[in-house]
Amino acid sequence: MASNTISSGIPVLDQALHHGGFKKGSIVLLIGDHSSRKDLFGLTFLREGLLKGEKAAFYDIEASSDEIMDLLMESTDVDILKNLRFVDACPEYSKFFINAVPARIIEDMRRLDPLTINRVLINPFTFFIEKFGLEDSGDLLIMIRDIAIKKKLTVMFLMADILDERKMQSVIDKFDGIIELRTVEIHEGTYHTLDIKKFSSQQKRIQLTYNTMGVEVRITSTGRII
Repeated sequence: MASNTISSGIPVLDQALHHGGFKKGSIVLLIGDHSSRKDLFGLTFLREGLLKGEKAAFYDIEASSDEIMDLLMESTDVDILKNLRFVDACPEYSKFFINAVPARIIEDMRRLDPLTINRVLINPFTFFIEKFGLEDSGDLLIMIRDIAIKKKLTVMFLMADILDERKMQSVIDKFDGIIELRTVEIHEGTYHTLDIKKFSSQQKRIQLTYNTMGVEVRITSTGRII
């Protein structure tokens, strides 16, 4: 894997990405419904860095992030978790000052040491869209992307699939890469698909299928170009 690339924590997913992983200095959106288990992708992304001796940062916006932290604590050695910078970006007292949440994240990210931290998880991006609307959320993404480029961070956002196609496109345009998770119901049961989009001009749109077992994400197909 190139030195300007970091692993998603899922080898088959890395192989499907044009650069062999996520590029440093980029922002990535992982979008899906609740049953898609996007939380496990965020957890895997963080844990991959921690297991390699890196430090990582996790900005918790809502209680939906609690499950990720619980799973991290259950599946990761306590000593390794000391390398995780966990920031409660919307603590109880701040719920009266919602407008301060974006500034809190920006100010903290500007203090991150790029020599020790190169991966960041922010969950959920849905919060910003619901509280501030698409335009202001887009401005926030521009600022975070600027920090990511300067510090060579890879920033992953998790987001629920709540927007119609037109509005979703305005969000997608701000990101360097999109991973879209879908849950498909068939007579034989349920399976999940993962679409890789927009990671580079050379990146083909690829669809993989996957399942989850415990805290593990397992890719179950080598993928096909759509």
